[in-house]
Amino acid sequence: MMALRLVSQQAVAGLMKRPTQRGALGSVYGSHEQVRTVVNNKHKDPKFKNLRRLKVTTQMPMKYTNNVELAIRDGFIQNIPNLKKLWRERDMSITGSSTLAEEFVPPENQGLAITEEVKKKWNNIGSFGKDKLAVRKIRQFETEFNLKAFLGEAQETYIKAHECLAERSNWENLNDYVTEYARVAMLMNASQRTIRWKFLESLEEPKAVQVRCFKLDEDLSMFAQITVRFHSQQCLAVYDRFGRLLYGSEVLAKDVLEYVVFEKHLSNEYGVWRVHAKLIPQARIRMAEQTFVAPKEEPQETSSVVTEPAPEAVAANTN
Repeated sequence: MMALRLVSQQAVAGLMKRPTQRGALGSVYGSHEQVRTVVNNKHKDPKFKNLRRLKVTTQMPMKYTNNVELAIRDGFIQNIPNLKKLWRERDMSITGSSTLAEEFVPPENQGLAITEEVKKKWNNIGSFGKDKLAVRKIRQFETEFNLKAFLGEAQETYIKAHECLAERSNWENLNDYVTEYARVAMLMNASQRTIRWKFLESLEEPKAVQVRCFKLDEDLSMFAQITVRFHSQQCLAVYDRFGRLLYGSEVLAKDVLEYVVFEKHLSNEYGVWRVHAKLIPQARIRMAEQTFVAPKEEPQETSSVVTEPAPEAVAANTN
């Protein structure tokens, strides 16, 4: 027979993670979400399964001896009658992120030197590979995802979001088309403005210029962001609270080139693509003129005392 050697408690805790025991209270304090994990603990030879099972100690680890709350939370202590929850759990819902995975830099219409142009094309090769990997990651959650079909859906979402912004009565429906991050930027000072917006036509087909996927945590928060290029004709006019025109015109149509970022929570089964941000170059930002109420002028006090001229001044006037 083979002799068994007991392993120290600290070594076992460092090498192996104790599995969670399911008891009478396991369904209450355990997690209800089923997460797939990869276990790299395969028995190469089945005859050593029983020997490996005997290595696990049944004593309470040292970190749980003086911290009963941690032992209950990790599931080490269970099947205790009248057990009260010693901590407070709060539900947290994540529907959108507050950042950009990678900000896309729009190309400039300026002549470049040969070396700079070669560097730019070389960097585009790396970006092309990232886009393909991100699309493959999206298809792991959506098997029928098609990038060309998404562009038509993105344009409809873009138009409906701006129509809701122009009509104050539809601000409640704005969350269906924009994320919480974009809603704050779109409604900033909008209550003091009157917006007239109209989409006329699309000069070019929408084009996806960048696709990225990222995680907020290690469990269930996978997000996807797609940057779409729009080239269209629009009419925009912004009035202040006094009815004065601040920007644009309701009659004059202008060609608009925009790069809009759409985001979707892939881990959410009912997630939808929504407008997340808009890439605006700093050189094109024009601040609107601010309006304010002029201060009231205080009335000047008039004195009722009548002053008589000096006698020398009267004599000089008579001469």
